[in-house]
Amino acid sequence: MTVDSYLELFTTLFGWAFYGILWDVLVGTGIVFLPFLGILIDNWREPAEGGQFGTVTGLSLRRMEIELFIALLVVVLAGQPAALTPLNAGTLSYTPPPTLINPTPTTATVAAPQSTYGTTGFTGSPATVNIPVWWYAVMAMTSGLNHAVVEGLPSAADMRTYEQQARLATIADPRLRQEASDFFSQCYIPARSKYQAERPATAAVNALLATYGPDDPEWMGSHVYRDTTGYYDTLRPTMQISGWTYNAARDTEYDPAAPPTWGKPYCKEWWEDGSIGLREKLINEADATSAGFSGLVVAVAPALATEKQNDAVARTVLTNSPPSWSNNDLVANNSGTTGWLSTAESWVKGGLASGGVVTASAMFSVTMTAVLQGLPMVQAVLLLGIYALLPMVVVLSRYSISMMVIGAMAIFTVKFWSVLWYLALWVDQNLIMSMYPDVNIFLQIFANPGEHDIKRMLLNMITTSLYLGLPLLWSGMMAWAGVQVGRSINNATAPLARPTEDAGRQGGAMGKAVVSRGLRR
Repeated sequence: MTVDSYLELFTTLFGWAFYGILWDVLVGTGIVFLPFLGILIDNWREPAEGGQFGTVTGLSLRRMEIELFIALLVVVLAGQPAALTPLNAGTLSYTPPPTLINPTPTTATVAAPQSTYGTTGFTGSPATVNIPVWWYAVMAMTSGLNHAVVEGLPSAADMRTYEQQARLATIADPRLRQEASDFFSQCYIPARSKYQAERPATAAVNALLATYGPDDPEWMGSHVYRDTTGYYDTLRPTMQISGWTYNAARDTEYDPAAPPTWGKPYCKEWWEDGSIGLREKLINEADATSAGFSGLVVAVAPALATEKQNDAVARTVLTNSPPSWSNNDLVANNSGTTGWLSTAESWVKGGLASGGVVTASAMFSVTMTAVLQGLPMVQAVLLLGIYALLPMVVVLSRYSISMMVIGAMAIFTVKFWSVLWYLALWVDQNLIMSMYPDVNIFLQIFANPGEHDIKRMLLNMITTSLYLGLPLLWSGMMAWAGVQVGRSINNATAPLARPTEDAGRQGGAMGKAVVSRGLRR
């Protein structure tokens, strides 16, 4: 039998274990027999109040037999745990949906939970729990239906996993952080200053901007600076760079007779070298801090050129750990000629607007992440509560068939949330691909933790509302359907009680007639 989360592997066993404990308490205290006493009293009292004439007694006995038979049937099917339908821990399993990080996830079982559940928490779960036949059938049918529906739905791309992993990609090594800052100040700042002063509009520069985007000059690994003569190919740092050996042909400022410890590489080779280059170090650091992040870029954008894939990884890491703080809005407004007062006003307005968007987007991002992680846990705990409290519902309903149907619908409703969450995931992924059809834009904006825009905030709002709204809508619809089913069952069983009610009315009418005649005499 399949379940829908790691936690549900154990809450299912504990829930039915608590069911058995509570049922034994009800049996030991005799509470389970009170509904039978109520059936006997009601079927004796109601006809007696209407009179004892005609066939009232026979109809009362017939009605009592029917209700007692139904109650006993409910006890056998939905009350007493049966050895015929044991729930074995070895039969429970959970296979998480495939992700970019783990395309072939391992199936979790109680013996190998693939989590801390069952090892440091929720320990001591029973190996086998006997559960009533009816509830076992409901669970088996619901699990099979959920699995079949999910398998039949189209597969969903996993863009959200990439976004979450992009948040984790950072520079943890302080030496690499310092090297990135050195490159920023020794190479990027001089190159960008020269570019801003010259504003070259050659065919080669225009081709690079067309290929890598108009914002390419705004980051350290810019292809304009790397592939244009006079920038990274000629710029060198003013200090020795650790790890780069001295090269007499390049480091001519030193005396070959007394070489320095390290050399001064050209900025181009400092960035591009395949073994000790800064970009290669940034890619390796991303993989170390974010579980193979460079592989996720390839999975999300397999058709993208390798150079752009590598740039996307390095750019994301640098965004999470910027070598120095800067604000493009300040740079843009500084170039204005409308006066310092107008510029300051623009800064304030832009800052407030940007701050509002960033705050709202960040809030929804955090909310959505928490919701996605917490909803399966809430579902598992709710199911545990339903299973554990079912004995009280069975007894207090006086062993009615309508209770069996409504209880089954309650279990089905909560377990079906997993299908709705998969549907919400599918909608979310398709909305992302629709709003960011260009994979370059997606890599640079949507999955970039340092960038926030209206589209991203809108997507986060929609996704959060889907994950929360669809289960609420479904639960409301099923509650309405449950009321209708209960009424239908009551209407179906009403004819069984109608003869007795009619006999009681007739008996009462006859009694009134006899009393009236006696008074007249």
